[in-house]
Amino acid sequence: MIEIKNITRHLREQAKHDAVAGIAIAHLLDDGHFSFFVTEIAVGKSVSPHYHQRGSEIYFIVSGRGVIYTAKADGTAPHAQKVQSGDIFNIQANTTHQLKNTGDTPLVLLFAGHPDHLDMDRYIQEIHTSPLNIAAPS
Repeated sequence: MIEIKNITRHLREQAKHDAVAGIAIAHLLDDGHFSFFVTEIAVGKSVSPHYHQRGSEIYFIVSGRGVIYTAKADGTAPHAQKVQSGDIFNIQANTTHQLKNTGDTPLVLLFAGHPDHLDMDRYIQEIHTSPLNIAAPS
């Protein structure tokens, strides 16, 4: 029998504050190659800017809207793009990223990355975003 988890209930009952990211995160499952998580970003809040060296990270916006800021890990090529409910995107290794909730409701997202994603493979790196033009979602 497979274990089925409801992301809304799991987020409400299992989320733990992650001091590095600055948000509450609930671990969902692992498949040996990826770990899957759910989080909720409050209105006006954002994830701490960071990058990973071991593989990419996949984001799926379940509800809400925001802006994803990215740059190369060396700080070059900053970019900002609007995201909204239903969007999915891949953040390549060594790409600094920061997701900010710019909407008026919580931003809920699923994300997946290497099993060391939240432990040994997370490096804080500021993104110098102004004066970036923010691209609309495609």
